[in-house]
Amino acid sequence: MPPWLSLLSSAQRKEAKFDSSNWIQLATIGTDNTPRVRTVVFRGWSKSLEMLIYSDNRSQKFDELAFNNNVEICWLFFKSKCQFRFRGMSTIDLSKEKLRHWDKLSEKSKSMWNWPCPGKHFVIDQLNDISFNAKQDISNNFAILKIEITQVDQLVLRKPVHIRRRWIRKNEWIEERINP
Repeated sequence: MPPWLSLLSSAQRKEAKFDSSNWIQLATIGTDNTPRVRTVVFRGWSKSLEMLIYSDNRSQKFDELAFNNNVEICWLFFKSKCQFRFRGMSTIDLSKEKLRHWDKLSEKSKSMWNWPCPGKHFVIDQLNDISFNAKQDISNNFAILKIEITQVDQLVLRKPVHIRRRWIRKNEWIEERINP
């Protein structure tokens, strides 16, 4: 188990009663080579400790990740006064594992994947056609991003001096204390 994971789990437990405790910011590089950042929902860890994020495969981030699959994720824990930044590479999970994750979603959440295409022009009439049939198979729009973490940076906001450390994955995780 990576040494930073217990610190992250501790911060998660302190924030568990807040809906926002699983909101993370995902940064990518746009196809025009400019940065993009958006809030997404942390969905857990794979067996090989890749970070899992559900997404609509019609969204712009998929073009961006095809262009450059390097990402950075920022996860702020307000109550803990702690921030984690994760660097890594993303892959799209096309395995049968997708169905297990799909089955965990509520019916209301599953209906999101039938919404009109993200980022396209809004047409009010399209909202009338949004529904989900529980007997329907998994949506073709549902995708799981897996982020293989290669570096973790933690900043703990303490007075009078903040604490910052970094873990870099070589064959094993190497930790170093760095200036805040």
